[in-house]
Amino acid sequence: MFTKTLTTLLLAGTMAGAAFASSDVKLSDETTAQIRQILTEQGYEVAKIKIEDGLYEAYARKDGHKYEVFLDADLAVVRTENDD
Repeated sequence: MFTKTLTTLLLAGTMAGAAFASSDVKLSDETTAQIRQILTEQGYEVAKIKIEDGLYEAYARKDGHKYEVFLDADLAVVRTENDD
């Protein structure tokens, strides 16, 4: 009984955390413009911006290479992946 209750509580907590994380990040026109400006100032040419796993994900090019740039809700770059 205890194991079933614990499993249910953990699952509910995980789902609530995911819902909270996704609600923190919205993709408005203003946010899109801010992301484009931030990344352009860093030398990127931004092609597309979307939301993925609670983060902003920008598809961009820099120095002839393709990148996926991930930003948090505060528009800070948290990860960059080479997408060549």
